Amino acid sequence: MKTDTLRETIYAFNNSDTVASYDADMDIWHPNRVKMASIVCEILPFDRTERVRFLDLGAGTGYLSHKLTETFPHATIIAVDAAALMIEKAKVRLHNHLERVTFHVSPFQELPKKLGTLAPVDAVVSSLALHHLYREEKLTLIRYVHSLLRPHGWFVNCDVFKTSDAVLEARFRRLHHQGYRRERVRSGTRRSPWMKFPQPCLIKRKKMATTCCSSWTTFRLLQRPDSARLNVSGRNTGKRYMAE
Repeated sequence: MKTDTLRETIYAFNNSDTVASYDADMDIWHPNRVKMASIVCEILPFDRTERVRFLDLGAGTGYLSHKLTETFPHATIIAVDAAALMIEKAKVRLHNHLERVTFHVSPFQELPKKLGTLAPVDAVVSSLALHHLYREEKLTLIRYVHSLLRPHGWFVNCDVFKTSDAVLEARFRRLHHQGYRRERVRSGTRRSPWMKFPQPCLIKRKKMATTCCSSWTTFRLLQRPDSARLNVSGRNTGKRYMAE
């Protein structure tokens, strides 16, 4: 990502207006967020009594991290987001679990430098965040994630993805905006939550986020084998779960 575009993307999520309305906006644009977080917790193959370590990439206001603390009461979580104001709101949401959660402000592209030497984690999770990265940045991030995982650790990424079927994509887009318009009227929201974002971020979101019906969230899972080697290609590997 070019430096100016990276800066604009961070700024889009690091202003008080966006942070104040973010959760309400997300409930409109991604109404399956509750189900999504539940599926993430169901997928992770850990017992509730285990003392596991999770890394939450793009933690935002702490929605998924909070669900993880409730599902795994002995887990510790590292919550990372590029927007400092989002992290501050996450601290409020997680105020009852601050002894179990550490927070870091960093864009994905600078994680190795910002986090430094990080102890291995049992799972890395991310929700509705990685679509902000370009392809090569995603591959670089996945390699870094792999280096952090314990053997047999898990990387669970749930996000919106553009389908390769043009007809299906057009249908998803139509359904998405029809549903959004109905919800906007019901909730009294006057305009798209993303319209207040700077233009570079808006263009990127149009390409990736708003072209997939919000009723479909794809979960992509990767498990680290015993081997320390990782062959990352442009293809998506691992199991997929659809939240309908």
